Amino acid sequence: MTIIVKKNYSPSLFKIIKEKLNNLELVSLPTETVYGLAGLGTKIESAKKIYKLKKRPLHKKLIFHCSDMKMVKKFFFLDQENEILAKRFWPGPLTLILKRKSLQIPKSLTINNDCAVRIPKNDFTIEVIKKVGLPLIMPSANRFKKLSPINAKMVSDQFKDTNLLIIDGGKCKIGLESTLVRILKNKLEIIRPGKISLSQIKKVLPYINLFNNNKEKFFPGTSKKHYSPNKQIYLNIKHPVDKSAYLNFGKKHNKEFKNLSEKGSLNEAAKNLYHFIFLADQNKDFKTISIAPIPNRDIGEAINDRLKRAAR
Repeated sequence: MTIIVKKNYSPSLFKIIKEKLNNLELVSLPTETVYGLAGLGTKIESAKKIYKLKKRPLHKKLIFHCSDMKMVKKFFFLDQENEILAKRFWPGPLTLILKRKSLQIPKSLTINNDCAVRIPKNDFTIEVIKKVGLPLIMPSANRFKKLSPINAKMVSDQFKDTNLLIIDGGKCKIGLESTLVRILKNKLEIIRPGKISLSQIKKVLPYINLFNNNKEKFFPGTSKKHYSPNKQIYLNIKHPVDKSAYLNFGKKHNKEFKNLSEKGSLNEAAKNLYHFIFLADQNKDFKTISIAPIPNRDIGEAINDRLKRAAR
């Protein structure tokens, strides 16, 4: 049975978390994107526990979370363009592919020394990383290919057969995984769309060229099927159908199950998406889940990316 503890800044809670992580145990921590499953980034034993608990394929690499730029530069090489993006968007929902610098980072957790790295925008989790003094590997706290959790209950539901410690930091402010970016020889690839859009990145790096090799399979969010509930999802449905939980967007419909955003806010829809799918999945009155069309702009691109993978 999982243990849920309300987030607080008491020295005793930080001590418990630090001891667990240093003893190569796992802890679920909140971030602004989704809840993470955290372990020490310098110990392969912690990584093995994450892979086993998530039932995640070993070739899918993990994201390293740092507390500040000093920690990033100690463990990873931060070159010119990546540093420009880091200074603009960190702490925040942007993950960069950086080369391993410190031998403390196990080579087996890299792809040709490439690592996914970010600084999360969550004061509590940043403080945990500072107190540990090492990067944490922290993929989303879900079973592989299942819904990412945006609150403590969603984490607990997926790991109820374990004694995982979950820090309840409330509902995640963004609700979708970070934008994942690779820069290679003045060319930029968005491996996974997220809150940080291409237009925002282009404002910071207007000279950068784009590429897309469509062959990425080692980093998070690249599986064809992902973020999936147990029930079948149908997309771009304009009207509710019987026995299907209808997740509407925009103008209220009297037969909707939930409305991702009555006012048509894509940010609000992103924040609600995984939670409302979770609620629909648990509701025994419905056999399937239907989702209204979502505009494919800004964070809407990330929403549609997740929905396409979830509906496969």
